Amino acid sequence: MLAQIELQNQALLEVSAENSKLAAIVESSNDPIISMAPDGTIISWNDAAQRTFGYTAEELLGRSILIIVPPERQQEEMELLARLENGEGIEQFETQRFTKAKKLLDVSLTVSPVRDTQGRITGSSMIARDISEKKQGERRKNDFIGMVSHELKTPLTSTRSYVQVLLAEAKKRNSDAFIISALTRADVQTKKMTHMIQDFLTLARLEDAKVQLQKQVFELQPLIEEIAGDAQFLTKSHAIQFNDCAGLKVKADREKIGQVMMNLLTNAIKYSPKGGRITINCAPDGERISIRVSDQGIGIGAAEQKKLFQRFYRVENEQMQTVSGFGIGLYLVSEMLRYHNSQIAVESQEGLGSSFYFSLEKAG
Repeated sequence: MLAQIELQNQALLEVSAENSKLAAIVESSNDPIISMAPDGTIISWNDAAQRTFGYTAEELLGRSILIIVPPERQQEEMELLARLENGEGIEQFETQRFTKAKKLLDVSLTVSPVRDTQGRITGSSMIARDISEKKQGERRKNDFIGMVSHELKTPLTSTRSYVQVLLAEAKKRNSDAFIISALTRADVQTKKMTHMIQDFLTLARLEDAKVQLQKQVFELQPLIEEIAGDAQFLTKSHAIQFNDCAGLKVKADREKIGQVMMNLLTNAIKYSPKGGRITINCAPDGERISIRVSDQGIGIGAAEQKKLFQRFYRVENEQMQTVSGFGIGLYLVSEMLRYHNSQIAVESQEGLGSSFYFSLEKAG
């Protein structure tokens, strides 16, 4: 019995020593390390967190993590907590947080659920990294992209107008088939460039937090018909169809939702190199309307699905090495839907195609 007690005491001492080491590592870290209860209540706050955010541990222990979250990001934080409660970890999630002086910091978050010895989730641990300098560099780059895109927009619009006039005149005069074909291709390419420039301008506005929603009530089907028609103009090897969208009304920014749909459709076209059917499905879902865009393309692996909505990320696949793009389309989709209190999600299997879906506020 005495020997057993000594063994237990030794085990307790070893656990205590290990805990002390972990505590020392947390306190000496250059990055803020914060632990939270499942509801977001702060239960530990290291010295680096104090240096970064300005609050002492005494000021924040027992208070909600929302105190450092900007109002427009609070729904995002609640979604992160829900994901953690489901056992999901979050890696290098870029967002913004407030300091005590109400200065806005760009941060990258890595958050992991904390489990007890029975595997039950008892809270979460968050490592925050200040990436303000990196983001400042990105903003300068985006300013340049925005300036160049703005300067290109006017001459490109004029060029496209001339091409369309020439194409209409060529068809009216029953001109040579080669001329009509060449002008048609020129029209397609200028349209692609127009969409690309619009994406760059939107990216610049997002980075400057200058995006403003002009919400209105509108019917989904006319918008989807318009966007599907534009997208169909870009491809001859894909059939685009839509189902169950008639009569459904939403309250949203029509122009931005049109941009969301165009990016999803052009993405489906790019990642279905062998063609096939692209389907848009609409369905009422309580107080919201769900919209799903599905393709029969190459699909996306589980590991890559987690990175899809990061800015400038492109799927690494041998089949897609020759596909053009900058990796901003799905990032823009994600951000524009966030402004609508919605989020984009994906279901996909390699070789079996992909489905991207989101929901909007129902109207009427």
